[in-house]
Amino acid sequence: MGLKITVIGSGNVGFHLAQRLYKCGHHICQVFSRTPTKAAHLASLVASSGISNLKDLSLEADIYILAIKDDSAKIITEEISFLGKYNKLIAHTSGSVSSDIFANHFSNYGIFYPLQTFSTTKKVDFEQLPFCIYGNNASTEETLFQLAQSICPNVYPINDEQRAILHVTAVIVNNFSNYLYGIAHDICSDQNVPFDILKPLIYETVRKIDLSNPQDVQTGPAVRGDLDTIAKHIEFLKKYPDHQALYELISSGIIKQIKQRALIDK
Repeated sequence: MGLKITVIGSGNVGFHLAQRLYKCGHHICQVFSRTPTKAAHLASLVASSGISNLKDLSLEADIYILAIKDDSAKIITEEISFLGKYNKLIAHTSGSVSSDIFANHFSNYGIFYPLQTFSTTKKVDFEQLPFCIYGNNASTEETLFQLAQSICPNVYPINDEQRAILHVTAVIVNNFSNYLYGIAHDICSDQNVPFDILKPLIYETVRKIDLSNPQDVQTGPAVRGDLDTIAKHIEFLKKYPDHQALYELISSGIIKQIKQRALIDK
C-alpha cells in the first residue's frame, strides 16, 4: 500500500519525483508551486490537486517533500512549520541544505536526495540513479529508506556531512565537466569545426572511468610531460584568454598530480 505524499515544488526535481512516486503506487495528495499553472499541470499528471498558497496545505499526507530551490528552503520551512504540531514527517531533496533547518519545527525530518541532474524535458532513469536518505531518528530514516526503495533500487543512508561532500563532487563531475564541454563546443563553432567529432571521445572517457580510477586512465600532453604541445595549445588559446587561463591551470594540476603519484609509487 502506497504512502500519502505532498510534493512542495514543481520545478525540475519535483516534476519528475512526483510522477515517479505516483507511478510506483503512492498517492500524491497535493502539488505546490507559487505559479498556479505549474501546480495545476503537474497535479494533472499525478491525479492530484495543485495549490499555489502554502496555507492551503492539507493534513492528509503522511510525508511532505520539499523539492525547491536551496535558497527558499528555510523560508518555506518556516511557512509550513504548523505541520510540526501534527507530527508530520518532512524531508527535502537538496544536496547542500542541512537537515537542521527542520529541527526547531519538526520532530520527524530528514533528507530525500536523488543525486542526478534533472530537466523537465529529459526523462529520468530512476533505476540507475543513486538515492541518498537521512532521518533524524531510526523510525523516520526507515520510512524514508523504504519510500526511496519503492521508486529506486540504489538507496544510500547518507548523513549531512557526507551529503555535503557528495554535492561538491557532483558539481565538479557534472556542472564543471559540462562547462568544459561548452567551451570546446564554442571553440569548434567559432573555428568552423564539427563538435560532433569529439563526442565519441567524451563517451569513451566516461566508459573508462566506469571501470577504473580516473587518475589511472588520465591521458594527454600533461600526463606525457609534452610541454611543446601544451605551449602550442596555450599559444592558440591567446584569442580566448579565459579559456587559456583555465587550460594552463588544469594542465598544471595534472602535471602536479602525476609528479605526486610518482613519488608515492617509489
